[in-house]
Amino acid sequence: MTIATTILAAAVVAAGAADQRRPSWATDSVSDTVVTLVERATETNDGHLGKELLIEAERHARASLAGGDDIGRRYALAVVLGLRAQAEDGRGKVQAAAALYEELGAILAVEPNHPGARHMLGRLHAGICSMNRVTRWLATQLVGGDVLRRATWEAAEENLAYAEGRAPDVADHHLQLALLYRDTGRPKLAAEEVGHALRIQPRNALERSVHAEALEVRSELGQ
Repeated sequence: MTIATTILAAAVVAAGAADQRRPSWATDSVSDTVVTLVERATETNDGHLGKELLIEAERHARASLAGGDDIGRRYALAVVLGLRAQAEDGRGKVQAAAALYEELGAILAVEPNHPGARHMLGRLHAGICSMNRVTRWLATQLVGGDVLRRATWEAAEENLAYAEGRAPDVADHHLQLALLYRDTGRPKLAAEEVGHALRIQPRNALERSVHAEALEVRSELGQ
C-alpha cells in the first residue's frame, strides 16, 4: 500500500467527523476527503507527511473539477495550493504560488469580489513583497512571473482589507491584515487586527493554527 493510499484511507475513515468542524473555505460542494486531508496536513508536525497530505488533497481537488467548474471546489483547490506554497521550499514554493495565482485569476474572473480569493491574492502579494531582492529575482527567473514583478504592498493591503471587511468572521482575514500592518510599520493597527482574530473561536485544525500564530504576533507586538 502506498503512502498516498494509506493517507486516503485514513481520510475516508475520518470524513464523518469533518462535518462538525467544517472550515469556512469548504462549501457543501467540497468533498469531506479534501477537507480531512487539509486538516490532517495542518495538524501534523511531520513536514514530509504534511506535504504528502497536501499533494493528495490537491489531486482530489483537481479531480473534482473534472465534473464541471464550480467556484467552491476551485477555491478549495486554491486553499490547498496556498498551503503547499507555505510548506514547500525553493522551486516547489514558487511553482505552487504560480499555480495559486492562476486559480485565483479563474475565480476572480467569475466572481471579482470573492472574499476568500481576494484574501489569498492579498497574501500572495504580501508574501512576494516580503522576499529579499535575490530571492525575488531567482523566483522570477523560475516562473517567468508577471505576478512576481507586479506585486505591491498597496495591492496586498487593498485585497486583504477588502476580505476582512466582507468576511470579518474569518480569523485569518484579520491575522494576515495584522501581519501586513506589522511589516509596513503600523504596530497599533496590527495589534487591533490581532485582537479581532483572537476573539474568534477556532473550530478546526486550520483555525487553531491561525489562533496560535495570532498569539505569537500579539506577543511580538508587546500586547
